[in-house]
Amino acid sequence: MNSLLPVSAMNSASSRFYKLCATVLSTTSRRHQSTYRRTRKRLNIKPDPAFLPSKTEPRDHIIHNPPPSMPNVYHTPAIFLPEDDKRRLLQQNIRSQVEVGTSNGGSPKKFQKMPPPVRQPYTKKYHLKEEDLAEMRTLRAEDPETWSTNKLAKKFDCSVLFVSIATDGIAKTKKLQQELITEVVKSNWGTKRRHAREDRAIRREKWYSNA
Repeated sequence: MNSLLPVSAMNSASSRFYKLCATVLSTTSRRHQSTYRRTRKRLNIKPDPAFLPSKTEPRDHIIHNPPPSMPNVYHTPAIFLPEDDKRRLLQQNIRSQVEVGTSNGGSPKKFQKMPPPVRQPYTKKYHLKEEDLAEMRTLRAEDPETWSTNKLAKKFDCSVLFVSIATDGIAKTKKLQQELITEVVKSNWGTKRRHAREDRAIRREKWYSNA
């Protein structure tokens, strides 16, 4: 029967077949009106009833809507618990144990699971006098290579920041040497590293501007 069809009809049928194959095998996705409506309908989610205006409360009230997670007695504040709730008694017992441990000279740390401190607590010292500061500046001016800020901090039992503030502008030769060393290091940089450092400097300047 195909031999009885005209040539134009055969060409049109083959062209429609090739177009259909190209549409099916195409890697690019197309969004039609039906898919757009379906997606919009799925995203049109009604808000939770707890966030809607209350029809029974005469004025504004607090909404406690915790995120979905594992249940924990500490997640619900006591103000939202009923009067006969057992969790109120549990919180009172823990609070009383902490108060008893603190009143006996102990520490409530055993009742609190806190991470260890990154740095041990310390108290600031204000033991340096004018004579100590003068000696510190003299040592820094005579031999800045030997008496660095770290060594001076260890000698006078103070922080490196305090030494740098007290001896600011004294070791000028060392500062120049450090600048020369920095220039030598920068001369060995490649194009990518140089551009990256320049971009970083520009971003740092923009931090303090209104741009």
